[in-house]
Amino acid sequence: MTIQGANFSKLALNLFLNIVLSPLYLILFIFTTLLAVTPLFPARVARTNLRQRIGTGAVRTLLGTSAVLFHYVLILLEDFLFWPLGALVIRDNPSVHTELSDASQHAHGNRKGVVVLSAHFGNIEVSADSAALALNNHISSSRPIIALAKPSRVALATQILNWYRKRRCIEVIFTNRKDLVRAMMQSLKQGRALALLVDQKPAHAGYFVDFFGVPAAFPEGGLEVALRSGAEFVCLSSRRLWPGYYTFEGSWLRNEIHAQDPLNALLNSYARWLESVVLKSPWQWCWDYKKWSRRPAPSVSQTF
Repeated sequence: MTIQGANFSKLALNLFLNIVLSPLYLILFIFTTLLAVTPLFPARVARTNLRQRIGTGAVRTLLGTSAVLFHYVLILLEDFLFWPLGALVIRDNPSVHTELSDASQHAHGNRKGVVVLSAHFGNIEVSADSAALALNNHISSSRPIIALAKPSRVALATQILNWYRKRRCIEVIFTNRKDLVRAMMQSLKQGRALALLVDQKPAHAGYFVDFFGVPAAFPEGGLEVALRSGAEFVCLSSRRLWPGYYTFEGSWLRNEIHAQDPLNALLNSYARWLESVVLKSPWQWCWDYKKWSRRPAPSVSQTF
């Protein structure tokens, strides 16, 4: 939903909720600031990553870690308060909108699907809403965006996730399906939009590219499958401007699929794009896990 026309009422409700919630925000930020100085895993890892990858000083590292933790609190409020009340607003980003719409139109004309390379940035459900705004040839109320997701070890949690994302017009394909590759290929050949969270760290193997100056592993399996379909590739993620009020960032990777090594070209372009988006608002990305804990295997020439 953009801010034009009737959406002013949503914006007014959004502002009202934020004013009402401001004392709670203060209490929660004090709480996350206290958590930020603890040796607990998320806080400790976030402090290290912020300091090493974007060079924050001591005070900015502490406040940044608190903001990273506070970001997760805001996601919960947005998903379970702002959205049900109709106070979740997305401001259009005209240049990005035009570029992604052109990508969708191009793929639609060629009867191809669109692969959305997204990230754990902003709010994932809002990213799906943003994709629906920009990729109007591929996403509709009857044809929601498809997202790959790893099932939880707890069956009930997986069921709840699936139920909630269906309510948010996201069709989930869980990665433990035996026919996963066929399901992905069929969806893309039917002209669907398939979202991949490419910034997660694969448990094993993975494709290493430089990310904030250090090689990091990215999952390549979904990309390899998608490349076979001839789909178009776009980057897209939501970006919070204030609680419950978002814009979106994106890019059409129109040349990378024609490169000599398209997988390498796609992942390098994605990594550069994600760096630029993260630097606009560092606290909205998941710094609290060990993205850089693994190193690429040494090449044969390095072993002698």
